[in-house]
Amino acid sequence: VGMRLGERLRQAVEEATFSLDGGTCSPTISIGVAELTPEIRSIRELVAAADLALYRAKDQGRNAVSA
Repeated sequence: VGMRLGERLRQAVEEATFSLDGGTCSPTISIGVAELTPEIRSIRELVAAADLALYRAKDQGRNAVSA
């Protein structure tokens, strides 16, 4: 579910276009998704897992979703 939601959000941001100083700007985002598992014992660990997933998404060339 998290990956699907992240991908929908990524696509929505990618499709948005903004006017900026006479030109246009098309933003992109990278999203890291983490799953709460029995091995993850705290919010800090969950955020750390999501942070690692975010850096994996950026390593894929940005504008990506990774778990």
